[in-house]
Amino acid sequence: MSSLRRMSVAGALLAGLLVLGACSLEAPAPTPGGATAAPAPTFGGPSAAPAPGSLIARVTTDKAMYAPGAPVAIAVELLNRSGAAYDGAVTVSFEHLGETVAGEQTRPAALGAGGSSTLTFTWAPPAADFQGYRVEAQARDSAGKTVLDSAATAVDVSSDWKRFPRYGFVSRFDAAVDPAGVMAKLNAYHINGVQFYDWQWQHHRPYSPGASWPDIANRQTARDTVAGLIGAAHRYNMVAMSYNLAYGAFDGYWQDGSGAKLEWGLFKDGGGSYTPDDQDYHPLPAGWATRKLYLMNPADAAWQQYIFGQERQVFDNFAFDGWHIDTLGKRGALWGWDRQMVNMPAAFVDFTNGAKAALKKRVVFNTVGGYGQDDIAARADVDVVYSELWEDDGVRTYADIVDLVARARSKTDKAVVLPAYMNRAYAQKTPGGATRLFREPSVRLADAAIFAAGATHLELGDGDGMLSTEYFPSQQLVMSDTLKAAMRDSYDFLVAYENLLLDGVSGSDSQVTIEGQPTSANGRRLTVWAMARSRPGYTIAHLINLKGNRLSFWRDDGAIYPAPEALSDLALKIYYKGSLRAGARLWYASPDSGHGKAHQLTYTTGTDAQGAFVACTVPRLEYWDMIWLEQ
Repeated sequence: MSSLRRMSVAGALLAGLLVLGACSLEAPAPTPGGATAAPAPTFGGPSAAPAPGSLIARVTTDKAMYAPGAPVAIAVELLNRSGAAYDGAVTVSFEHLGETVAGEQTRPAALGAGGSSTLTFTWAPPAADFQGYRVEAQARDSAGKTVLDSAATAVDVSSDWKRFPRYGFVSRFDAAVDPAGVMAKLNAYHINGVQFYDWQWQHHRPYSPGASWPDIANRQTARDTVAGLIGAAHRYNMVAMSYNLAYGAFDGYWQDGSGAKLEWGLFKDGGGSYTPDDQDYHPLPAGWATRKLYLMNPADAAWQQYIFGQERQVFDNFAFDGWHIDTLGKRGALWGWDRQMVNMPAAFVDFTNGAKAALKKRVVFNTVGGYGQDDIAARADVDVVYSELWEDDGVRTYADIVDLVARARSKTDKAVVLPAYMNRAYAQKTPGGATRLFREPSVRLADAAIFAAGATHLELGDGDGMLSTEYFPSQQLVMSDTLKAAMRDSYDFLVAYENLLLDGVSGSDSQVTIEGQPTSANGRRLTVWAMARSRPGYTIAHLINLKGNRLSFWRDDGAIYPAPEALSDLALKIYYKGSLRAGARLWYASPDSGHGKAHQLTYTTGTDAQGAFVACTVPRLEYWDMIWLEQ
C-alpha cells in the first residue's frame, strides 16, 4: 500500500581496491593523532557476511545523524581471516569532499588467526551544520606503514533530517520483533527517517488502546513493539513517522460508532444517490480486516476535524514525530456531498496544511506518480517532497526520474524522496512462500540514477529488507550478501558526499564527453550516461554505466539487467562555465571502488568550439563515478 491503488489481490497475497589505470591520483597526507578508548557497543546490528578484506569486518557509527557539536562514536569491528596472527595498528581518518579535516587516530591491535575484537574511536566533527564526512579505517602492519585492509563509513552532521533525508521503513510489529536489532541494522545504512507502515488499527480509527490489535491485513500488532521501535529509532537520532491514508475508512464506518459520516465521502457520480454503493473505494483481498477501503473527501472540513482528532490520539499515546500521509494517486473525477467536483491536488494541500496546523507535528505527503506534486511542493508545509514512482504516471525511464526531480526543484528547495520498487513483476511471480534475490545490477543502477539526480530512494527497512512492491510487508525478494555490501557502500557514499549530491545542486547543460565511448545526456540504453550537475563553485559530472542495458527502464521488472562491464582509462572532457581559479582541483570518487575514497585527478585545460573544458583520464567506471571540479 504505499499506494493501495496498485495492489492487486494476487500481489497482496504474494504480498576493493581502486584500479588506478593510467591516471595520476593524488591524496592528502594523513596527520597523526590520538584515540579515545570507549566501550564497544553494537552500532550496526548483527554482522552479516564480512566485507572483502582479511582484517576489518566493517565500520559503523552510533547514530544515523549528529547535531552540530555532538561527539561521534565509531566502531571498527575486526575479524582476522588472514590465516596468521596479526600484530599492528588500526588508524581512523576523516575527510570532507576529499579534504582531510582532522588528525588521524591510531590504536594498536593484535589478533590471533580467527580472532575478533572491536575498537571504538571518538571524534568531534567540525561544528558546521548540514555537512557530510567520510571516515576510513585502515589496518596497518606493525611498522604502521603498509595498509593490509581498509573499510569506511560516513557521518552526517545535521540538525534536521529533512535536509538530507534517508528514509526507511518498518512494517512488522508483532511481539517477536526485536526493535533494537531492527534499528541497529537500519543505522548501518545511516537511515535517519523511518516510516511505520500499517502499524495502525483502522484507517479511520488508527489508535487502539489495547495491548495488541489486528492491522488491515489481520496481522497482529503489539503495542510494546511499536513503542519499542519508536524508542530505538530515537536512540539513533532517526525520525519516526506514523503512516495513515489521508482519506481511508473501513467498510461499515458509517455505522460502527466511530462517528465517521457518509456525507464526508468522495463519490464517483455527481448525480448519484450518494449511498455507500456510490462512494469511491479500493477493494482488498479476502480475509483482510475490511473488504474495502472507502475514500473520504480530504477537502471536507468536518472530515479533517474528525481525522485530525483521531491522529491526535495517536500522538498523545505514542512518541511519533510526525504523520506520513498516503494517497492512492490519480483516480479520475470525484464529487463531494455538495455535488461539486473535488479538485484533488488543491484538496491535498488544504488537508496537509490543516494537519500540520492542528497536530503541530512533522508531515510527509505521498504524491503518487507525481500527482499533486507541484501543488504540494509549492504550497504545502511538508518536510520533504515524496513521490512514489509509477510507469503509467509517466515515470518509466531513468531520464523520467531526473525530470521528476527537476520538476520538484522548480517549485521548492526541499529534499526529494522517491519510493521506487525494484524488480516488481519478478517479485509478484515468485511462488507463494518462496523468496528470490533482487537483481543486483538493476538496484545499483537505479540508485545511481536517483542519487545523481539529487534525490534519495525509500527502499530499505525491517532491518536488512528491501522493497519490491508497494505493500511493504510483502518482501519476496531479498538482498544477497554482495548487494547488502554494495548498499552499505552506496549509503556511505550518499552521506559522505551529500553536499555534492543533495545540497543546492541543480541540473546543468554543460557537456561531458568520453572519447571512444557511446555517451548520452539522458540515460539512454547502451551508453555511458554522462550527467552534468552544478552547485556554486563546482561543476559535477556523473558517469553511469548503461552500456550493457538493452532497456532504459529503471525498474527492470523482469530482473534481467546484466552487471556492467567495467571500463578503464576513460578520456573525459568536462565543459565548465565561469572562470577557473589557479590551482583548481579535479576529484574522482565512486561507491564501487575504495569504499568511496576521493582522489585528485591530474588534468589539462583547453577551449574549443563548445567552450572551456578540463580533460583528464578517469581510471575506472563500473556502475557509477562522480567527478567534480572545484572552480
